[in-house]
Amino acid sequence: MKNLFLILFATLLVASCSDSNESSTPISFKTQKDKLSYILGAINAKTITNSNEKSLEQLDKEEMIKGFNENLSGKEAEGCLQTIQKLFGPNYMDFNKKYIKEGSLCMGRMTGYAFYSDIKKLGALDQVNLEMVKRGYADGLFKRDTTIKEQAMRQMMNDFLVKLNEANGAKMMAKAKKLPGSKVYPNGIVIKTIKEGNGPLVSLQNDVKVHYTLTTALGDTMESSRMPNQLGKIEPLPVSVGGGIIEGWSFALQNMKKGGIYKVFIPWQMAYGEEQGRQSLCFDMEIMDIGKSGAFVKAQMPPNPNMR
Repeated sequence: MKNLFLILFATLLVASCSDSNESSTPISFKTQKDKLSYILGAINAKTITNSNEKSLEQLDKEEMIKGFNENLSGKEAEGCLQTIQKLFGPNYMDFNKKYIKEGSLCMGRMTGYAFYSDIKKLGALDQVNLEMVKRGYADGLFKRDTTIKEQAMRQMMNDFLVKLNEANGAKMMAKAKKLPGSKVYPNGIVIKTIKEGNGPLVSLQNDVKVHYTLTTALGDTMESSRMPNQLGKIEPLPVSVGGGIIEGWSFALQNMKKGGIYKVFIPWQMAYGEEQGRQSLCFDMEIMDIGKSGAFVKAQMPPNPNMR
């Protein structure tokens, strides 16, 4: 599964920026909110400065900062994708110096808009000082963000995101429990039956083929078996109920029948836990087929101690 931490700081492109001799007044933080905000801006800039693309060192940092500040308000970066394509070419492989200034401005605008939109969607605008985000972004681009070590920055950002994941997950689970026809289990899992299946319930001794769509607590689709795979085919996922899947899936499947369609809400403790930042998840699931153990998933052979 994909790591959702990437959603907040994703950008279309990354570029490398050289060090600057520009000076900046020493930064001081009156509150933890100011410190966090500065860090979020600085780390956002690091997605650019940590790249090794030497051909992109000519980007205009001042224009990038200007664009970032302009669109750190929910204002869409209209027309910027086309400008970026002019700067880097349609396949982002051909750098055109003619568009450095406007391209740099647009990179900043798109980054600012994406940051603001993500923070708003996470429900965290009140936890962020946008002026300090701007300061952190500028210092990050010019590599002046040396007050705090990068490892400490990333730890604070991680803690911030985990708390947001917990809060948004708790909201999703609370709403799920109130859905008409939903069943709440002692382990916290909520299952809403959309269509009742036929036959006996799935057991731990079964393999199943299941179509699924995974969404986050915020409603973002992360994965779906109903999208074409690498071979261009749409196929249900074969799984062994007794192993190789998250605890929440193993439990939920045992409350399903062939042909059934369900909406399953899984608290983070039964999903991917700490590995995925304590994210509670929602799965739309349809049981396409049921078989005995080994019918759809080949059992892994234990290692032979005589083999070297």
